[in-house]
Amino acid sequence: MSDNNELPPAPHASVQDILMLPPLPSIAYKLLELVEQEDTNIADLAALIEQDPGLAARIIGIANSAYYARPTEICSVTEAIVRVLGLNLVRGIAIGIALSKPFDASACADFQLDRYWYRAMLTANLAMRLAPLSNLEDPARKCLFLCGLLHNLGQLVLVNAFPARMSQVFKQWAQQPDQSLLALESKQLAINEIEAGSIIARRWQLPTSVASVISFRREPQRAYDTAALVELVAYCSDLASNWYSDPTAASGPLSTAGPAVADSDPERFAKLLEQARDKEPEIRSLAQALASA
Repeated sequence: MSDNNELPPAPHASVQDILMLPPLPSIAYKLLELVEQEDTNIADLAALIEQDPGLAARIIGIANSAYYARPTEICSVTEAIVRVLGLNLVRGIAIGIALSKPFDASACADFQLDRYWYRAMLTANLAMRLAPLSNLEDPARKCLFLCGLLHNLGQLVLVNAFPARMSQVFKQWAQQPDQSLLALESKQLAINEIEAGSIIARRWQLPTSVASVISFRREPQRAYDTAALVELVAYCSDLASNWYSDPTAASGPLSTAGPAVADSDPERFAKLLEQARDKEPEIRSLAQALASA
C-alpha cells in the first residue's frame, strides 16, 4: 500500500511535531487491507463495518439518502451493499469516513464541513461516472472513487491541528476569494493542505494512487505513472468546487480532463457530466448529512 512515486519533501520537523498526526484507525487499516484482496466478499465487508456502529449507521444513511431514491428502506450494511451501493463503493465510502474520524473540525469556526464533504462526495461521484470512459488499468479505475473521496484529506489535517489559524485563513479567503487558498495556508501556517496530506499519506501508507492524488493534484505531471489518474481527479475536484458555489457553472471541456479520457466521445462525456449535475442537489443534501453526523 506504500507510495513509490516521488513525494514532495516534508516540511520542517517542528511542523510535523506540532501536527501530532494520529495513527491510522484500526478499522481503516482493516478496510485498506480489503482493497488489496481480490476475493473480498460481502459478508466479510459488512461484518467489518458493523464492528463500528457509527460507521455502519452512516453507510446505511447514505444508502437511504435522496441521492439513491430507494422505494424501500435499507436497514443493514449487507442490504446497502447488495441492493444499493455495491461492494467497491461501500468499501470506498467506508474507508473515506473511517480516515476522517480522527480529525476534529469543530474548533475551527469558519471551516465549512459540509463544503468539504460536498467536494469529496461530488469529486468521487464524478470520477466514478467518468471511469468507464477512461483508458486507465482496472486497479486504477476501481480506485477512482476512493481517490476522489480522499483527495483533500490534508485540509482536515490542518483544521484539526491549527483550528484558530485555519479559521483566519478561511475568513481571509472568504473576503478575497481570488486568492489562492494554498498560498494563504502557507503564509499563515508555513504548510498547506497538500503538504499536510502528503505527510498523512506517508504516515498511513495509503494506496499509491490515493497518495499520488493527495500529493500531486496541483502538479499532476510529477505523478509519473499515475499522472493520468491524478489529472482526471483534479478535473473533477475543480468542477466540484465550481458547482458548490454555482451548480449551473459550465463544465470544463474534455481537453482539460487529461489523457485518461482524451479519446472519449465528447457527447458521451458531456452527457455523463450533465447526469451528475442532475444529481447535484442530492449530493449537497448528502454532504450536509455527513457534516452533521
